[in-house]
Amino acid sequence: MIHFPKAAHHFQDTGIPGVRFSTFWGENGNGSDLIEFEAGARFPRHDHEGPEEILVLSGRIRFGDLILAPGDYMRIGPGEEHDAEALEDSLFFLAHQGGAVIKE
Repeated sequence: MIHFPKAAHHFQDTGIPGVRFSTFWGENGNGSDLIEFEAGARFPRHDHEGPEEILVLSGRIRFGDLILAPGDYMRIGPGEEHDAEALEDSLFFLAHQGGAVIKE
């Protein structure tokens, strides 16, 4: 069992302006994180080594041509290249197998 109290969330910079993460767990390239985007922040076009699941907790964020809002869920697999841009301050939960492969 993994228990991660709210007070333990420590966000770290990703190296991409306005995008930070807080890892719940990670093992062999798999993991789950909270991802925080400031309004206007953009994660470059990328692909995935394995499936990725996203649940938006707050804000609005565009993934490719799709705009997600709080409560929206999306599953992305390898070969589904896209970028991501926060339309407002946003927070989402991310579960992934493998990492992101930047294309830009």
